[in-house]
Amino acid sequence: MKETAEYLNDSAVLFASEGSHKEAIACLRKGLLLEPGNGILWFNLALSYRAIGNRKEARTALMNAVQANPADPDIIDTLAVVLHELGEDSSAGEAYRQALELAPGNGRIWNNFGVLQFSQARYADAASSFEKALALIPDFEDALYNLRDTYDELGKTEQRDMCTRLLGDKFRKNGE
Repeated sequence: MKETAEYLNDSAVLFASEGSHKEAIACLRKGLLLEPGNGILWFNLALSYRAIGNRKEARTALMNAVQANPADPDIIDTLAVVLHELGEDSSAGEAYRQALELAPGNGRIWNNFGVLQFSQARYADAASSFEKALALIPDFEDALYNLRDTYDELGKTEQRDMCTRLLGDKFRKNGE
């Protein structure tokens, strides 16, 4: 059987799902020799690099993935997350804005952008981003936690307590 980029990608996904990221990386790099412009291979390579803590290689792979698929908001969002993890917050902010321009209705991207804003002590902006995330995905617990913490930083105790109650309700509901 001849190995194709698709076969190597599928194999890499299986390896990654088992936590075998070094094997996944080997498959993906081999696939990229066959199809160097394949954005999916670059994206999956970035995910495995990130999983093993190699964020610089993840950034490089994501830049190649964006070059191959410049209109994919998920790739750009993941690039923004990695840039933030590397301390490149200005570039991360630009990437989040680009991703949100492509997908303004993506609650996950709004939440991630809020995390960046919160880390920069831009609490009013972060609250707005988390609120947008929750408006788009009402049961998004991460955004609700983040919003609660943001309201706490802003001294908005009533709103913080409302978030705390909602989180408690979710735990009680999930526990039943």
